[in-house]
Amino acid sequence: MVDAESIFLNGHIYTLDGQNSTTQAMATYGNRILAVGSIDKIKTLKGPLTKVVDLNGKAVLPGFSDAHCHLLLFGLGLLQINLRSATGISEIINAVDREARLIPNDKWVRGWGYNDNKLSERRHPTRYDIDSVSHDHPVYLTHISGHMSMVNTKALQLAGVDKDSPDPKGGIIDRDGSGQPTGVFKESAQDFIKKVLPPFTINEVKKALAAANNHLLQEGITSVQDAWAGWIAPKEFKGYQDAVKEGLLQVRVILMPDVESIKVKDRHFDFGFGIHSGFGNEQLKLGPIKIFIDGSLIGRTAALSQPYASDPHNKGFLVKSKEHILEQFRIAHEDGWQVAMHVIGDQAIEVALETIEKVMGKKAEQYRPRLEHCGVLREDLIKRIKSLGAVVVTQPHFIWELGDGFREALGEERLKLTYPFASLRDLHIIVFSSDRPVVEGAPLIGIQAAVLRQTQSGALLVPEEKITIEEAIRWYTIGAASAAFEEHIRGTLEPGKLADFIVLSENPFEVEPERISEIKIDLTVIGGKIVYTSHTAKKIIDTET
Repeated sequence: MVDAESIFLNGHIYTLDGQNSTTQAMATYGNRILAVGSIDKIKTLKGPLTKVVDLNGKAVLPGFSDAHCHLLLFGLGLLQINLRSATGISEIINAVDREARLIPNDKWVRGWGYNDNKLSERRHPTRYDIDSVSHDHPVYLTHISGHMSMVNTKALQLAGVDKDSPDPKGGIIDRDGSGQPTGVFKESAQDFIKKVLPPFTINEVKKALAAANNHLLQEGITSVQDAWAGWIAPKEFKGYQDAVKEGLLQVRVILMPDVESIKVKDRHFDFGFGIHSGFGNEQLKLGPIKIFIDGSLIGRTAALSQPYASDPHNKGFLVKSKEHILEQFRIAHEDGWQVAMHVIGDQAIEVALETIEKVMGKKAEQYRPRLEHCGVLREDLIKRIKSLGAVVVTQPHFIWELGDGFREALGEERLKLTYPFASLRDLHIIVFSSDRPVVEGAPLIGIQAAVLRQTQSGALLVPEEKITIEEAIRWYTIGAASAAFEEHIRGTLEPGKLADFIVLSENPFEVEPERISEIKIDLTVIGGKIVYTSHTAKKIIDTET
């Protein structure tokens, strides 16, 4: 026996193990859980140098894991103009004006998070709105979905886009009545602008990751999977490695490279001499390769089998051909990658399932192909997902923040299986995540949304799809670990697993469901080390050596 490095006593510890056991104490050694059990049992592991933390009856859970977010994008957004709360185009104009006055004329004004569905004008801002306050700066504002953006005339000129520029494959250049670009770019059309945007530096990447890390620790998030890696900045992976080495990034990260950022050579991916999913360590590693199949539901570009209720002439679209999707999936699978596919509309989900069947067949379950979002479902699609053993990575936050827009876009009938939860209970692996920064990313907000199925307007969104708080917590912990083939090292609080856990200000199993999102994180522990302590916890939780 060895002495514990740290002991946490007098808590209400939910292990989430196979027996769903609860206990009062836990000991850690190195970055692992040494033991869990009664206070008397764990006290026997106390040595002369053991640090003891008295939890004073607080609830303890495994650390939350966000299995689908955009960590770097979120961090960079924290350093740009925040447009999430804008309710009118005038607010966006004023924000651009303020920023433009503070920086040199040759610098780009960047903003993130506007949502045309929540603007009083119910439309995107255009270059005609922004030009008057640009002050000769190029301007680039990203939609909350990340699937579209808008720029001013200066940026259009730098990109060489004009009336005669054709729409690219898988994208749309929005145009006014005379055919002139309005400055709004959808899906792959955004590449016109990205090619002339100045790249982020390594220092900017590290600063963004540090800002994101600090935010996530306060929400009890101990691990994330960055679902759009490899395209945001040159040497992006170096930025991640440097941030870890310098102690700026404590949250564990799994990177999901965008398939479009990897070159193909001789029908194989030319990526680090054959490196693939699993390369790295418990702090930073490569996860699935990400393949986009369609767009955004709130942006009306997600591929549906029937037209949008709010736009009868529009069914969205696939961002690439079925043949190209099949080829990318096949190469990824043969090269040893787990594969994650961005699918929101039912047409896109159907294409993804056909692709899995053709490439993996009856062995699909062992490879855990992932369906990211899986928004607009049908009963036949759910049966196929189950039979294949595919993993569904969905976002309960969408119910709260975007649910009212879903109702408008789809109508009541299709709403019945739009981001369902209860109907997915029988799947092999079901996972919760946020898709941050598209919506707020705090897991407790997502858990409340899954339990209540209530939108921001107060309306219920298919209450039959509610799940229990225990299910929601499991999908944010053990489910997320399983999606990454890491259930053997995290997701539950058991001896031998990583000592990643959180201490909450109130017990989520005991508060009213409407108050789950109000619970605060008192302590966040990663690898046995306390990496975040709330101001309140400093007064409540006692420590001694």
